[in-house]
Amino acid sequence: MYENLIRDILSFLYIKKPPIKPDIIAYGLGLELRLLNLSSQISGILYKRNNKHVIIINKNEAITRQRFTLAHEIGHFLLHTPKEVIYSDYPKFQNLQIEREANIFAASLLIPDFILEEYLNYSVEKISQIFFVSKKVAEIRLKNLNTF
Repeated sequence: MYENLIRDILSFLYIKKPPIKPDIIAYGLGLELRLLNLSSQISGILYKRNNKHVIIINKNEAITRQRFTLAHEIGHFLLHTPKEVIYSDYPKFQNLQIEREANIFAASLLIPDFILEEYLNYSVEKISQIFFVSKKVAEIRLKNLNTF
């Protein structure tokens, strides 16, 4: 769904193999990244302050979750660029449609189709290790390619 955009971003940043590093992508897009202690109900936040887009990630979560959350917030930045709007996974702020879009983008960014194709003979567990994502994310991406 977002493969052309993702291919362009990865090409621009010379990212050619897994694991995809969402922090490098965030910095390459000019985003400010902060790891902070957040409520257990919040994984990440994207907001704009002083003409700068800032992503805050909950540093108390597992690294694979932090990576997914960062990719998710990058998705919000690219797909739903905020003016002064806050994108947060806190239930009060959620719009289910844009959250689904950001989730699909995040999974696609962390496991791009054109790179995943080289690893289709591997197990789900091995793919999740190679791409440094949860097994669930790997399963979803494989289902999207109709190979699982």
